[in-house]
Amino acid sequence: MSKREDILNAAKALLWERGYEAMSPRAVMDLSGAGQGSLYHHFRTKQDLAAAALEQVAAELIADFDAFLDRAPGSALDKIRAWLLRPRDGLSGCRLGRLANETALDDERLRAPLCLYFGHVQRRLEELLAEAAADGLLSDSFNEKELAAALIAVIQGGYVLSRAWRDARLLSQAAAGACAMLEQTAQG
Repeated sequence: MSKREDILNAAKALLWERGYEAMSPRAVMDLSGAGQGSLYHHFRTKQDLAAAALEQVAAELIADFDAFLDRAPGSALDKIRAWLLRPRDGLSGCRLGRLANETALDDERLRAPLCLYFGHVQRRLEELLAEAAADGLLSDSFNEKELAAALIAVIQGGYVLSRAWRDARLLSQAAAGACAMLEQTAQG
């Protein structure tokens, strides 16, 4: 692995663990084993480093999300349920979602990877919901865009509740509740 990749991997870990504001160049150097010259040779600023790291995280999460959905068996509705009920560590938080409230995300370069990831998840869920409705598995009394946004909000909100209450089960409970609500839109 190159020193640049070591630095990026350290930044990705620290962004998830501490967030942007608490991620210091010194912590990145300590974790990556890079010296100051090497860090600034590859990345002129902390923002440049964070933007590159967040772009990688978004690409990794998109690839993981797509692979999960593509492997999930069953109908479009089964795939959505599987995604909702997928085991997650509620206490760790979403690698991108937990950064959403940081003021640094006023910077478009830092916000863009979050929008890319959440936009991708939104579109895929909308497609699956439309497919489920076309297959007669869901009623047509809902808006795919609104329901997809609600499902994403359930998962992200589940992370927030789990972290706030220090109870990882709350994310699973929120996901199970979303499945129950989804059943209400199913054809009888």
